[in-house]
This record gives sequence, structure tokens and C-alpha cells, in this order.
Amino acid sequence: MLFTISAPNRLQPLNGNKHILILLLSLFLLPSCAFLQDLFGEPEPEKPPVVIDKHPEEKEDTLVIDEPQEKEDHIKDKKDEQKGKWAKRDVYRISYILPFHLDRTELENLMSQDNITGMQSLASLEFYEGSLMALDTLQEMGLNLEVSLFDDLRDVGRLEDILDQYEMIQSDVVIGPLFNSSLEVASEWAKANEKFIVSPLSPSSSAAKENPWFLMANSTLGTQLQTLLLSWTKQSVNYRIIIASKGETGTDSLIKAEVIKAWDALKVDGYKPQLAFANSAEAVQNSMIQGRDNFVFLASTDELFVNGMMRQLSLYTKNYDLEVGGLSPVLDMESLSLDYFENLHFQYPSAYWVNPLSPKLENFINDFGKRYNSNPTDYAMRGYDLTLYVGYLLLQNGPFLPEGFSRPRPTRKMLYEFKFGPSLTSDGATDFYENKNVYILRFDNYRFEQVRE
Repeated sequence: MLFTISAPNRLQPLNGNKHILILLLSLFLLPSCAFLQDLFGEPEPEKPPVVIDKHPEEKEDTLVIDEPQEKEDHIKDKKDEQKGKWAKRDVYRISYILPFHLDRTELENLMSQDNITGMQSLASLEFYEGSLMALDTLQEMGLNLEVSLFDDLRDVGRLEDILDQYEMIQSDVVIGPLFNSSLEVASEWAKANEKFIVSPLSPSSSAAKENPWFLMANSTLGTQLQTLLLSWTKQSVNYRIIIASKGETGTDSLIKAEVIKAWDALKVDGYKPQLAFANSAEAVQNSMIQGRDNFVFLASTDELFVNGMMRQLSLYTKNYDLEVGGLSPVLDMESLSLDYFENLHFQYPSAYWVNPLSPKLENFINDFGKRYNSNPTDYAMRGYDLTLYVGYLLLQNGPFLPEGFSRPRPTRKMLYEFKFGPSLTSDGATDFYENKNVYILRFDNYRFEQVRE
């Protein structure tokens, strides 16, 4: 396996024991304002759909009538060129674009240390450490890789310089960048150069519009919400769903709109009631029905509102069949009592989850500890699984990744199983690809467990 040092920011792979103190990021690794602007911004004008055709010139070939021999030879050469482009090869190239926020001198100094403490934005390092473990596994499986690593400093101008590099043009797959503003630039580059690019963490599809070269490892917010709502419809035949939000403006209104959109798009077998809405615990109580299963979705990131709502709803469980759901930022609200989560059986959707009791996780933790002398974070596990999955697709199916989405996956080695599928435009064309495997996690016995259908 060949690691290249890639200008303008060239990194060596991590070796030896590394202590990493990771600076925890928010749920989507995006500041709230930036995330919401990208996720709920004004839609762009409609564009004609882009469709990947592995052999696009075959269609043109059928239209050629009485053309000169030179034209026929050109078409044949073009077809052969496309077939060669997607044929399996002996060596592939994966490039990573991650925001380390370090200049070259700082980075080289960082890599020479045995202990890493006090550094910023080390979630990327954790992600890359997990990726390195996967690269070792892929090499053992017989995959020959050239790997390039770039630091975009979370700067769009720096990213544009990176995208001009020779290593990028030669890449089969690009993993990263992380943030939406950079993903939009990289997405356009991927479409223009017909290169698959994987968004590792963001749930926003704003960068993926009409780009079938764009892969989202983290499911869209709409897919996550639909999965949670569908789970509730399957838990009961006589139910009520109430959306609780603080107001009609700001963040809560945006989340509320996404829930409504997800519910309207959801296909339900049988009974599908209208949603009810409330802006206070008292209003929720007025909307609940005794003798029915009442589900309340907290469409809010306001900690005071969520705290007061969950505290009051916990009291209602004495008289109502009641469960509560929301998004994972609720888990980071320090003022919430675990008793609220337990009494309300709090549930949330997650596009990445590893069973803490899995023997595979135990083995991974041991292997990670031997290599880095620390325990893996969620980012390390994501880097491991995503790199292992992408590499396995290359090994088994060649560089046209969608061809392998429906084929067997390396589940024996992976901690989590990706299930990529197309998100379609209104006329049925592939808009982009996203991971459809969403878990619903429910708080029972003071721990989260997967809700199984």
C-alpha cells in the first residue's frame, strides 16, 4: 500500500501509540446556524437530472446511420474508453479531504509526537486513525491502494487548490470534506470529473442535488425522521402523534417543517392519522387520548423548553400511554435527568450505531488499543467502517461503486452495515445515493437499545 504526501498539505500516516484528546463536535459536526442554513436554505432553480451511464456512447451508436467510417471508429473508441474506465484494476486510489485546521509545520510536529493533547479539531484525526486500521485490513484482503490525505483547513479556497492536484484527478474515490460549504464545491468537482465523492458525516443533501456521483454515508434528516415515524406506526394500530415545538420561527419551526414533510411523504399501510401540534406540555396533554398510544416528537433544540416538556410529560405517564422521541442533540442536554429518558422511553434515529455488546466491537477496541494506546471514539469507528466498505466495493466490483451496493458486504469485519440506495428525482432519475440503514434507539433499563421490528 502506497501513501502519498499530497500538496499543498501533505500528511504522513499515523504510526505508533497516539493519545488523542478529541474535541467533541455537535451532532452533525456543523455549527447550528451553518447547518440550518445549508439544510433549510432556499431551494435552487430546478436543473435537468444527471444520470450516470456506465457506457453512455452505446445509445449514440444506435443512432448512427450512414456516417463516415471515421465517425464509427470514434464512437467505438469512446465506448472502449468508458469500458476501460470502469474495469477492475490492480491498483486503486482513495483520497481523504479532512479539516485538521493545521498548517504543514504544525502537522509535521504533531505527527512526530508520542502524545497528542490540547490540539483542536482532532475528530478528523480519530476518523483517519480508524481509516488506517481499515486500510491494513483491506491490504490483507488483497486490495492494492494508493492513499492521499489532504487538510483543507475548512477553507473553500484551500479546497479548490486541493481539487486541482494530480492525486485528486487520479482518485477513484474521495472521502470528505466534512462540512456543507466545502461539500458543495467538491460535489461540483465530482460531477464535472465523474469521480465518486463520499460525504462521511453530514446529513444535509444540499450539496448533493442532481449529482449521482455523490454518496452520503450519513442518511438525510428526512430519511431519519421517516424511519422514526414509521417505527411508531408499526408499534400500534391505534395511535396519536403530536409534534411539540417552542414557536413558529427559528430553529424549532425548521425542524417542525422537516417532520411534517417526512410524515406527508411516508407511506403507511392502514391507519394514518393527522398530526397534532403543541407548544406547551398542557397543549400536549389536551391532544393526547387515553386508551391510545401517544407519541410526542420534540421538534426543538432549546434546552429549557425540552427540559420543561420532558419533566411535565414524565408526570403524564401515570394516566396516558406515552412515549417521546426527538433528535440526538437532546442527548447532549446536561440538565435532563436520566429518569425523564427512562419514564418516556425516549427514542431517536441514528444513521450509525454499533451494538456495545457486539463481540466485533470488543475485538476492534482491543486492536485499536494495541495500536494507539487509547479507546476508539465514534469517529474512529466511522472512519474504519466507511473505509472498509468503500475498499471492499473497489476490490469486489471495481471503481463503479453503485454496482456493488446490492451485493454482499464485508459484514464479518464491519461494525456497522451500510445500505446505500438512490434518492430519486420526481421523474425517477438518480439524484444522489444515501445510506438507508437507520436505527431507532430506545431508552430502556437506563440504556439505549435498538428497536427491532
